[in-house]
Amino acid sequence: MEQLEIKETKIQVRHHNVITNARHELSAVQLDIYFMMLSRLKPGDSKDTKYTISVKEIEELTGRQWNYQQLREATAGLIGKVFEIEEEDGLLQVAMMSSAKYLKGQGRIQLSIAEDLKPYLVDLKNNFTSFQLFCVLSMTSKYAKWLYVQFSRWKDLGAMTFEVEQLRYRLNLKDPSGKAPEQYKQWGQFKDYVLEPAIRQINEVSDLRVAYAVTEKKGKSIHKLTFTIKMVSQVQTVIPFESEELDREAAQLKGRLRDIGILDTNLISKILNSTELRKKANKCLYDISLRRKDINNPGGYFRTTLGI
Repeated sequence: MEQLEIKETKIQVRHHNVITNARHELSAVQLDIYFMMLSRLKPGDSKDTKYTISVKEIEELTGRQWNYQQLREATAGLIGKVFEIEEEDGLLQVAMMSSAKYLKGQGRIQLSIAEDLKPYLVDLKNNFTSFQLFCVLSMTSKYAKWLYVQFSRWKDLGAMTFEVEQLRYRLNLKDPSGKAPEQYKQWGQFKDYVLEPAIRQINEVSDLRVAYAVTEKKGKSIHKLTFTIKMVSQVQTVIPFESEELDREAAQLKGRLRDIGILDTNLISKILNSTELRKKANKCLYDISLRRKDINNPGGYFRTTLGI
């Protein structure tokens, strides 16, 4: 199979804004499968077109490995995932994917899209969100992936405002029916475990630089956030360690390494000057932030994980 050079060609994918605005209920692996499927769509695809993605390619692009059971559960969930789309003549309920077939001995998955959904994915002329495929695949957090898509919609304007409850709803942290318990209900929890780790990851691996400020409170509660969004010409991946032009992302990574006890300047230089090591380092630091209570020696854990 022809190798898809995502990183070099900076492939953009797109979907309709009704999908951008949809409530996010997908796991990281489901999002990766969905985004890879978007990269296979072509103008004029017929209703019978099937889209084949390579498991190995997903693993190479994301740096993560998914076993057969995880993939099988992910595609089953995508088939069961329903979008609700308000059309002029009524409400359309449509599955994201109509079928998935695992090709025996090939390590590939053949996907079919529900015919009623195709107008929102193929031949889009307006009212769509476009974003960089390599960037969104490079992220490990499902919250970072979906927020990156949200920010990509408004990147030309450079800013967007969200009510916190609206944001929590889109990230599937709050069930509008009230049947499921809320996750990260307190602002501090939401900020520390969802919002700021996601923004940090977006800033580290994508073509966007995002910052936020609280712009409205109701009593003591945070009500609205305004995000500023800046596009950069390319994703910065290789930065000389002691250069005067050391970019902000490299400086942040350097600081985070020192925070966990990585002080060896030669080692830090090696990481910052290697695209692969920077990617692995960011993933490991993110894992450490999530498992801080379980890791007694973050520096040792980091060295062991990266094999350095």
